[in-house]
Amino acid sequence: MLDMALQSGGQVETVLALALANGLSMTDRLDDGQVLTVPEPVGDGDARTVRLYRAHGVEPATEASAEDMSTCPYGGIGFMGIEIDFEVS
Repeated sequence: MLDMALQSGGQVETVLALALANGLSMTDRLDDGQVLTVPEPVGDGDARTVRLYRAHGVEPATEASAEDMSTCPYGGIGFMGIEIDFEVS
């Protein structure tokens, strides 16, 4: 929801309006392809952020995709060994 709030409203505070407009909780997990009613950005700065995101193809994503996770099959730093596959310099 926070990613969609940033993308559609230009600020994280948009999450409340987005949740209310769609009968969802701010913490609900969205499904791929789920259609949302998107409120208009509130201020000029917010509308500018939305325009910049669209112009540059920015789509915030705080959750790693399955493809991203496959690049780190052992779970990341918690599974690394100092001086083996995690070098300290």
